[in-house]
Amino acid sequence: MTGDQPERTDDDRLDAVAWWTLAAHAVLGALTGVGVGLVVDGPFPWVTVVVLGAALAVVLPVVQLRRWWARGGRVAVRATRGWVQDRRVPDEVPDAVWRPRVRQYQEDVVRALVGTWAAAGIAVLWAVSAVTSDPTHWLLAGLWGAASVVDAARWSGQRQAVRRLLDAPVRPTVAA
Repeated sequence: MTGDQPERTDDDRLDAVAWWTLAAHAVLGALTGVGVGLVVDGPFPWVTVVVLGAALAVVLPVVQLRRWWARGGRVAVRATRGWVQDRRVPDEVPDAVWRPRVRQYQEDVVRALVGTWAAAGIAVLWAVSAVTSDPTHWLLAGLWGAASVVDAARWSGQRQAVRRLLDAPVRPTVAA
């Protein structure tokens, strides 16, 4: 960085973890298409599996990118998550910057908790399906159940940390 260029803290740079996250979303999309083809009883056209998997392999990473962009870029999302995990915001970050970001993160946490409950509901549906028709559905019930338990533990802690940050008193602004 040169002395005449201001430092950008919020941008759209993607680090290695971001690229791996996008790749994982693409693989998840492709595997979802295959999973639908395996779970549906009766003849299922392979073209449908391929089209569904390919579409989801594109859509899921794009949705993730849009989430990051809506929050100020991947760097801003990582910084906000770091503040929440550390349970403190650096003194040099003004309230006008960090409070809106943490409020957005709070909305994301609530949305994730709703998704966690949805995953638990899907686990119950797969368990009912396993009991009433196909015992092989226990595998899917277990996967969805495990995912919902892990996510519930993760997001509940995040929710408490966000509340603590937002309950902190407003810091006085310092005139430059």
